Amino acid sequence: MPFTPVAVLDPERLKFAAQRICQVFGVESLHSPQQEAGQNILKGISTLLDVPTGGGKTLAFWYALFYHWEPGNMEKDCQKIVLVVGPLVALMEEQAKVRNAKGIPAIASTDNSPNPEQSLMDVDQNKYRVGFVGPEMALSTQFHEKVLNQVEFTKNIICLVIDELHCIWEWGDDDFRPEYRQIVQLVARLPTGLPILGASATAPYHVIKDIRANLGLPADCARVEVSNEKLKVFLSVRILQHEPESFADRFVLFPDEAEGPEDFLQTLIYANGRQEVEKIQDFLRDNAADCSDPKKAFEFYHRHETSTLKSGVVRRIKTGELPGVATTDALGLGMDFQTILRVLLWMKPRSFLFLVQKIGRCVQDRRLRGEAVLYIAKAMYTRCCGERKILRTEKEAAVEEHSADGSDDEAEEPLNREDALALQDASEEEEAAAAPVKRRRMGKGKRKVSSPMEERDQRCFLEYITTTKCRRLVWNKYFGNQNKDELRDLLPRVPLTISLERLNLPVAEGPCCDNCNPKAFKVPTMALVGERKLKTGRKGLSSPELESAVRKKSWKRFASRSWQANTRIRTFSPAMPLSPAALPLEYFDHFWGDKLFLDLRRALRHVRSVRQAMVFTATCGT
Repeated sequence: MPFTPVAVLDPERLKFAAQRICQVFGVESLHSPQQEAGQNILKGISTLLDVPTGGGKTLAFWYALFYHWEPGNMEKDCQKIVLVVGPLVALMEEQAKVRNAKGIPAIASTDNSPNPEQSLMDVDQNKYRVGFVGPEMALSTQFHEKVLNQVEFTKNIICLVIDELHCIWEWGDDDFRPEYRQIVQLVARLPTGLPILGASATAPYHVIKDIRANLGLPADCARVEVSNEKLKVFLSVRILQHEPESFADRFVLFPDEAEGPEDFLQTLIYANGRQEVEKIQDFLRDNAADCSDPKKAFEFYHRHETSTLKSGVVRRIKTGELPGVATTDALGLGMDFQTILRVLLWMKPRSFLFLVQKIGRCVQDRRLRGEAVLYIAKAMYTRCCGERKILRTEKEAAVEEHSADGSDDEAEEPLNREDALALQDASEEEEAAAAPVKRRRMGKGKRKVSSPMEERDQRCFLEYITTTKCRRLVWNKYFGNQNKDELRDLLPRVPLTISLERLNLPVAEGPCCDNCNPKAFKVPTMALVGERKLKTGRKGLSSPELESAVRKKSWKRFASRSWQANTRIRTFSPAMPLSPAALPLEYFDHFWGDKLFLDLRRALRHVRSVRQAMVFTATCGT
């Protein structure tokens, strides 16, 4: 059964749909990108929605639904369905719970469901207006038979939403969640012409191009784009003063005047491994001197935790009870954290795209301002500087070669937004045409081959870390923000749960970075007191007493093996036989000292007779 779009949009129903969404979700009004995307779906036009975190992209998901339906409406012809493909089970379950609380019947059909088969039957019987599924469930035979093949479902579905669209590019490979690259099979099983709404906050053009081709969308499908620049987040890169294992650079997280957990800015600390986040949690708890119960104030989060513990952490972050969380990539994707004021990245993440995604979780409530800091070791910073210098040299050589061909560009007039977008599309298509758009994982022992897209990501990442200019220039260039619209603030009706006056963050004439306002980003010098911690698997230095005892014993063993037992020599002490059993350690005190010990050992390797040994040893002894 083919999908039938709305032939002529009713202005009154459009206005009513927007009003109902604002009333249900507690916002003052919808902005134009949300309405444009929603109206495209009603017209049957597939749309790629690129809106920053905190920009309310999920409100566009329900625009077409509220055009046909409202909470409490039981008319048979109005019972439309929106199918949402999401990345994480916990996220989908949370979203379904929130929708039900707001009067929108919703269900998350996952493997965690008490009765997955019954939940699929409920979807088929049109009991829900919104269905959340993961790509694995959506492509299963069970879902195909019990949902997609049912006439009632195909008659009422009005949209397929793919949330966190960039996951198709990031995750869909042979090693990790390959079903993401197979979502096109789900599209083929749905009614012909059903519009697709793909949403992401961090999808540069080369990612969009790859996803569009993967889903079989036309090249001219609608694109609703808004700049994802975080204007109210201060950006900085800090080179560690101490070894990463010491965690000493994290002491600046604790305000000097802190009296309790409420004075610790709500912070997400991202690290690249499970063990690392657990160590960070221990550090925060051990050094929260003014906290009566540090175990309640600081937690870690990773995918190996139980669902109950993870749900508890998410709930406490949203309510503001949990000021500090050390986490891996598992936390934050698609989650509505309004009052995160600081995002710290401990060591360099995998890509620039990952960096921006994590920074995007800072101050999603646009009335606040926050801070995002990338911590990087000195050795890594030096390496990044070297790699960027090499890339710059190669680029300059290519430019010189291009200029030698007599193809210098002439000055051009400024382009309007449409022409600029077309030019950007053409240039990036040329850049990506030289190799496959999807990255490849190599076997063990083989070197990974990067695609042009990955190389572009790394170039931008190196520039972001090492640049002495504004860091926002790199961000905006990577995402093409200069050619996108700005997003006006959406002010929620709910009051702030945090006082703006107590935010201890850099203050500048305009929100910027540590390169533009270095005085606002001064970091106190941290001095370590006490013994230095060692890296895992490393041995510490021995005490002088232990070193002395070991050397003496080693010298005795060497002399005992090298000298003949009946040899007598003249030293400070009386002549005595040099037999292994008769040489006490005190005897070697006469020759003790680092230089003397080494000279003796070196010389005795070359003696060929007892007389030489006697003369040399006696000489050293005297």
